[in-house]
Amino acid sequence: MNKLLVPTDFSDISKNSIIYGFHLADQLNMQVQLLHVLELYKFAAGTSEAELISTILPSDNIREMEASATESFKKLIEEIKAEYHFQSPYELRVVSGHLINEIIVESAQDDISLLIMAVSSTQDLISRFTNNTISAIITDSICPVLLVPSGFSYKIPAKVTLATDFNKSDLDILSKFLSFFTNQNPEIQVLHIAQKSNDFKTELKFAGFKQLVTEKFENRNIKFKMASYKNVLKGILEELKADNSDMLLMLKEHESFFKSLIETSKTEKIAHFLKIPMISFNQAEISISKLKSK
Repeated sequence: MNKLLVPTDFSDISKNSIIYGFHLADQLNMQVQLLHVLELYKFAAGTSEAELISTILPSDNIREMEASATESFKKLIEEIKAEYHFQSPYELRVVSGHLINEIIVESAQDDISLLIMAVSSTQDLISRFTNNTISAIITDSICPVLLVPSGFSYKIPAKVTLATDFNKSDLDILSKFLSFFTNQNPEIQVLHIAQKSNDFKTELKFAGFKQLVTEKFENRNIKFKMASYKNVLKGILEELKADNSDMLLMLKEHESFFKSLIETSKTEKIAHFLKIPMISFNQAEISISKLKSK
């Protein structure tokens, strides 16, 4: 059975992503894999992972921390089950290591279909899932990452927006998403934000992309829209609001190392302004899925 991976630090924000995960698992007939990472390492600013400034705790201390985390897991599940009635099976997993690394390792397992994480538009100092942590996970995760805004209640997505720059991998994104929601027929809005109005070259690309999508998904409820905004991020957010979308789909762009040093990708930027869930797809994961299907 395929699994939804839901990391938690036992904060209220991550509790909401667990609830969302159980609802989604029931809908998709999947299992929930709950994960808590005991961070035993601390790093000085500017140091590499090889330059640890604290040693690993004694094994007895680690076992005590694992037992405490497992007990916290059980209490959290009992609390959630008292309010919600979930049918999906689940597993509780406590591991020790570096937070981001352990989540990435778990998300790379073959049976993990989706990584679900909580995100807040305001920095929650209590949660360990900071903006920087989430951006790093979006960047490095092989499997798709579903970000759930704090306080967002689960709903079956009836209207979904795919933000596109005419990348052929966007076709694979749609295929992947629709494979999750096989029994539903959500309306898909394929959206491109153009920074120049009346750009004939962009309009030509849009027409060609529209034909590709229409031919591949001829029996699906898909609409197309191109809007002009100087700021792409603002344009996507404005159009999501105007179209009353329930979910956003985006490709995590491959970027050169130099570019990544000076600017954050649109995917990472937009994650912290959303009021609806977003699924970020990684180009590497799409490529690997294609190889496996051959």
